Amino acid sequence: MNMQVKPGAQPPHVAPHIKTQSLVCGTLVTTDLKRARRMQEEVFDMECVEPSKGLMYVREKGHRPGEARHGKPYWVLEVREVATIEVPQEMLNHWGFEASSQAAVDDAFQKLNAHKADYGIARVQKPGFRNGSYALYCVDKDSNWWEIEYRTPDLIYTALREKGDQFAE
Repeated sequence: MNMQVKPGAQPPHVAPHIKTQSLVCGTLVTTDLKRARRMQEEVFDMECVEPSKGLMYVREKGHRPGEARHGKPYWVLEVREVATIEVPQEMLNHWGFEASSQAAVDDAFQKLNAHKADYGIARVQKPGFRNGSYALYCVDKDSNWWEIEYRTPDLIYTALREKGDQFAE
């Protein structure tokens, strides 16, 4: 279907085939589950559990009794241990974390560089403005890319969506 949409206009609404409520999970692989867990807990401040050998679930903190929740439902990342990485990932296939400020992204850049060897971080890109946010990217030894980004309150998706489609074929 070749549909022309003028910039700022929304395409006609098509009823979805499946009525989902939210995006809640994703999967990645690692060759070293212990190293991946340390990075998730000690670097990204996530909560991890290993329900069986070679499998780990990662989620944001705040789901134990007495802890404040960040969101509901929450995102769960499934991490599977494999012998080799069959399909190395590229930067466009990354997982993102929200930072509280631009200064927090700059601080993360310093800390990631200081602890690269400790956590198996292969490379850390310098922070900059990209796609409406201030962000940095890093990649681990398993070729998993991670983004730490700060979006100003007026850019948190609402302002980006208000423009409507700017390009459609």
